[in-house]
Amino acid sequence: MKINTKCSLALHILLVTAVFSDRHKMTSEVIAKSTGNNPVIVRNILGSLKQAGIVKIQRGSGGATLALKPEEITIWRVYSTVDPTSLQNLIGMHPNPSFTCPVGRRIQDLLDEPYSTIRQSIKESMSEQTLAGLIAQYRLSGV
Repeated sequence: MKINTKCSLALHILLVTAVFSDRHKMTSEVIAKSTGNNPVIVRNILGSLKQAGIVKIQRGSGGATLALKPEEITIWRVYSTVDPTSLQNLIGMHPNPSFTCPVGRRIQDLLDEPYSTIRQSIKESMSEQTLAGLIAQYRLSGV
């Protein structure tokens, strides 16, 4: 099981934007240097975040800025924006259970409820964590 790295990249983008946008123009090139990614990948993530109303992007001289307060930006909101189907596919089901076996024929139905509960728990936990919390942790680290 693994959560796609798009969420971590998007959170990095948001954190660097929140911390430095008042002093530097946050272009995809500047952000790409911080994230270690290609500016095109950064622009794609920024586009998704813009479409979700999380960031504002001014072409030319403006760069990227937050469209919401950091307290309003949860990890869940970011995750579901940049990777909307990943949580549903977080726990995979083996594809070929034997339907001649009593367990094999029911395994998908039997696992549906616990897997749904796990996904809901992850969503709730991610909803409790905000960009504001990450900013506070960053600042406490003394960097």
